Amino acid sequence: MISRSAFIRVLFALSVAAPLTLGCNSNKPATRTAADCTKMGAKTGYAGAKTGVTTGVEGVKAAGSAVGGYFEGGSNEAGRKWEEGKANTSHTAHEGSRETSAESHSGDCP
Repeated sequence: MISRSAFIRVLFALSVAAPLTLGCNSNKPATRTAADCTKMGAKTGYAGAKTGVTTGVEGVKAAGSAVGGYFEGGSNEAGRKWEEGKANTSHTAHEGSRETSAESHSGDCP
């Protein structure tokens, strides 16, 4: 029967040696550190917030333009301005979405 202290020493030796031998066979590049992953998360969050604010501003401009169009040319002009603003808002949202997505996939963090 193996003593408890010998068993603990064997487990310790295996726990130190196993990662070293497994890491040598890997062809993957080293993963980023927690600090790198945190920076990437912050950049992704910033890009998402920027997208939200920019899209919101475009939406407000679309609504304002539709109201102005109503006073310029009635409901037909308001509808035309609304559709134009809606297209601009949608374009801005999709552009920001691509930027945010690019930031979220820029690293190899888990």
